[in-house]
Amino acid sequence: MPVTIFNGIYSWDGKRHGKREPVAWFPGSYYLQIFNLAENGPGVTFLKPYLCIYSETGKGHSISANPEKFAKQVCIDFALELERVLWVEKIQREHGRHEIIVFTRSNRLGENLFYKLSKRPPTDAESVLIDRLREDPGC
Repeated sequence: MPVTIFNGIYSWDGKRHGKREPVAWFPGSYYLQIFNLAENGPGVTFLKPYLCIYSETGKGHSISANPEKFAKQVCIDFALELERVLWVEKIQREHGRHEIIVFTRSNRLGENLFYKLSKRPPTDAESVLIDRLREDPGC
């Protein structure tokens, strides 16, 4: 069974802290669940060993249209690799609907990586995994 790394509200204040830019220049918060899918799967190598499910809280700025900075900050805070995470947005206004967010590396400037974003419906296997984790009372 996957191990829960985080299950709570992830928020930002819209201000720069040192060299770290905010997720957005306006405060906001999202419900966030992070799972390690590979923790209890010895002998299996996962291409994307982490699953992040996020959704709007309705408080503050929405990052739905451009979640790249959000995803990068989550990766920094939880020591994840952006390209090794299955990103899922739960669409709050449409009960039970999820979108898979795919980040494809598009450019590099110094140490900064830039990504092209695409969204797609989950595959059947992804839907089963998402539903199973969302039903788990510990998640």
